[in-house]
Amino acid sequence: MRRILIVDDEMFILNGLCAMVKEANFEDLEVYKAPSSGDALDWLQRTTIDIVLTDICMPGMDGLELQRHIKQRWPRCKVIFLTGHDDFRFAKEAIHFQATDYILKTEGDAPVLEAIRRALSEIEVEFVKDVQFEQAQARFQNALPFLQNDFLEEVLLGEVESGQQFKRQFVDLKLPLMTTHPILLAIARVDEWMQYTSSDKALLLFAVQNIADEYLNDAVIVKSFIYQKTRIAWMIQPVLYEEGALIDVLGYARGAFERIQQTCRELLKLNLSFALSSGFCDWPSVPARHEALRRAMSRSYGGKGELLLTDEGFGGLPDAALKEDSVRRIGKIIDDLFVLIESGQKDEFSRKLKELLDVDILENDTELKLTAAYRLISMFVTFLANEGLLKTMMGSDVMDRFMKLETHKNWEHTVALVAELGENVFSRKETMYKQYGKSVIQRLKQYIDTHLSGDLSLVRLGEVVALNPSYLSRVYKQAAGESLSDTIMTARLASATEWLKKTDDKVQDIAAKVGFESAAYFNRFFKKAVGLTPQEYREQSRM
Repeated sequence: MRRILIVDDEMFILNGLCAMVKEANFEDLEVYKAPSSGDALDWLQRTTIDIVLTDICMPGMDGLELQRHIKQRWPRCKVIFLTGHDDFRFAKEAIHFQATDYILKTEGDAPVLEAIRRALSEIEVEFVKDVQFEQAQARFQNALPFLQNDFLEEVLLGEVESGQQFKRQFVDLKLPLMTTHPILLAIARVDEWMQYTSSDKALLLFAVQNIADEYLNDAVIVKSFIYQKTRIAWMIQPVLYEEGALIDVLGYARGAFERIQQTCRELLKLNLSFALSSGFCDWPSVPARHEALRRAMSRSYGGKGELLLTDEGFGGLPDAALKEDSVRRIGKIIDDLFVLIESGQKDEFSRKLKELLDVDILENDTELKLTAAYRLISMFVTFLANEGLLKTMMGSDVMDRFMKLETHKNWEHTVALVAELGENVFSRKETMYKQYGKSVIQRLKQYIDTHLSGDLSLVRLGEVVALNPSYLSRVYKQAAGESLSDTIMTARLASATEWLKKTDDKVQDIAAKVGFESAAYFNRFFKKAVGLTPQEYREQSRM
């Protein structure tokens, strides 16, 4: 959807230009009009305008000054000048401020329409220009540290599966680590934060990373990142993989983290605890290794602060590790299910739900099954409350069965019940969506019928129902089966026929009452729609 704003202080010319552009049937081009530069700026503030077709000589702010405002604040907007003055000074200044075209009113309609076509073509071309690609690359570079951190946190917490896509992300995110080699993992926590603000905490964590870099960067390949807001993780690999390299790096890292801990205490007045893995691990094992380090740090009885330990003794718990991995995977799937049901993606919801059957639920582990079941219950209750469906759903048979404890002893039965509940929710959402669509259609039709001679642009109609204009256009067409512009023109035609049959008002007056910019445009539209001119229709209706 593109938008053109036509600006001229002479209403006869303004209405004629609007009618001409509308009749040209440019694809997906909305036409707006403004009788002054001030009104034009108001439109530019309200919505995105792609092209401005403006007169130069207007009272108050002239077209050239309007162009300067546009270029300062909306540099991508194309400005076309249409003027009755064949003055080189005007043309020179317009070109200086990068006007798209400069056309004399005496040249007729064809050059104006051609200038609009060129402007539309330029807009489309600019979307694929190298300059946009370069800007996107620059934005990507600025966001890269945050993207790296987010991705590595997902790896650490087991939210990313290994494979070709996993390897590709390391390349795309320009991570220095190699997916084909194992890593050494370390984590840290601040033992006591004192009275620091959130921004102070972020700066201190950044300072800890910088101190660690000073000790580690020259000897190993390392990537550190903050996760869960207050913890730091380090992923470490040797610079060269030769005999004994892994043992050397492990010994070096143990000594380095002792120094890092000491330096942070002395320089930052910050007490930190560190946990370093007792050996290297491959990438699929990173979540389990992190879990072992976390257990080591939380269950250590060596003191309240400034711990410096490894995961030895905490990594050899296969049942606990498997259970924790299952809980983590179930949690990730349930989080995904919440997003899918919230966004109305029914088919994706069903596919994702089947993944719950593939999770390694330990045989006869009632505790684990209940943990997963109550996470599902919490997810559904939260969603239903957000959607205003909780009260009506709580009394349903499927919800009653879902809330009962004994229901969830059989995991397959739990998943089947979630599928049934999901189907019920999607059905209710679809009904609500249809009702909402009907409500929007009804409100808009009432507004259109009572404002035929007023502003019926998508922007204004969007304001009436509090929806984005582009979104409103899609929603209306899906719900009504026709475009908003078709609805408007049908209403105008119906009103015009009534005026013609029941009154003796002049045709041009009727045209204005039902929202046509000019009598000529109204005549052409009416004859095309009815097969008769307005006057012929009036005469025939009274025979």
